[in-house]
Amino acid sequence: MRLSRVYLDSPLALNAVISLPKEIAHYLSNVLRLRVDDELLVFNSQQGEFRARVIAATKRAVDIELLEKKRDANDAAKQNSLSIHLSLGLSRGDRMDFAVQKSTELGVNEITPIYTEYSEVRLKAERVEKKLKHWQNIAISACEQSGRLDVPVIHKPINLMDLSLNESMNRWMLEPSGSDALPQSIAEDNVVLLIGPEGGFSANEIDWAKGNGFQIVALGSRILRTETAPVAALAILQHKYGDM
Repeated sequence: MRLSRVYLDSPLALNAVISLPKEIAHYLSNVLRLRVDDELLVFNSQQGEFRARVIAATKRAVDIELLEKKRDANDAAKQNSLSIHLSLGLSRGDRMDFAVQKSTELGVNEITPIYTEYSEVRLKAERVEKKLKHWQNIAISACEQSGRLDVPVIHKPINLMDLSLNESMNRWMLEPSGSDALPQSIAEDNVVLLIGPEGGFSANEIDWAKGNGFQIVALGSRILRTETAPVAALAILQHKYGDM
């Protein structure tokens, strides 16, 4: 039987006894209905992944003991041989949630939501922290499901032209009008992938991207939705240069 995986943002060590945070305890006890002596996996990107056993459980509290180290933290680097920074135009409804979830499953390392000229979403200052926590929880759940050890960093939303770029990065803007194709090989294993919102990029933004070293890339003849484009692009990148 497949064991449930739980992310713990706290130090993990062999034989340690841990009282789980309330939300996780509630989920394990009341949703998954784990009981004393049931086993699970717990992980983080600092110490790795451990097999654990429930040693005490009530409706509000669960204690576990870490029995065996299954994977070391260094395995996170092996899972992500390609470092990908996804800069994605903010979109309405659950499209952004879907993109965060699937991008995490496909191994993205960083996600920066961006405001563009055609963005329909502008978050008020008081909503930003709430949204970041929401997206981070989605990413954590995707890591638990997909077997990842590390959780991607989700940055605060910024304007496109404030995007900070590493000189060594491969830079690609996904744009249906693009004339470039993804190369057959890359010299650097760092990628920044730029994908627009529902309305796409403006001519000014495309010119800015060209001036900042981006290749303007089209994935094919179809125009993909803003939540579909990251899935298609990341799957191609991981297959061509990464770990898939």
